[in-house]
Amino acid sequence: MRRTRWWCTPLLLLACHREPESIVQEAEFGVFFGGQVQELKEIEKELDAARQQHGFRLTFRAPLQRALPVAWEISLPVPDKGGPRPAVVGQTTAKVGQSSLDVPLAFRQSDPLGVWHARVTADQKVVIDRDFTLVAPAPQPKSAPKPLAPRAPGSAPSP
Repeated sequence: MRRTRWWCTPLLLLACHREPESIVQEAEFGVFFGGQVQELKEIEKELDAARQQHGFRLTFRAPLQRALPVAWEISLPVPDKGGPRPAVVGQTTAKVGQSSLDVPLAFRQSDPLGVWHARVTADQKVVIDRDFTLVAPAPQPKSAPKPLAPRAPGSAPSP
């Protein structure tokens, strides 16, 4: 009988020390596109939010029963001179009843290309912790010249 109790005690301890299930069901960081978040390894440095918007989305297991603090730190590449990585930090609160939270971010003209790091916490638990590479935007397509209006044969071109 004593041996049975000895084996049960560690199992009970393991069950008691389980981490509670996270409030966040899914956490995504990338480019917002068509209602989804494309989690890309490379993100173009697009300054026009109408052309491209990046950020993160948290999807909760159920509508929130309490306000949820959310914080982020986006670390820029290590400077050429060395030293600490500069970072952009922010925080918000997901409100009671929300089932998801989108946080759009924006690049600045002065932001350097290279490897960045995104770290997001919800309720003081890390939900996103990943690198991405900021790359130069693709060149804008050259617009084709407007076609000329047709002319009748033998007519002089208009000025």
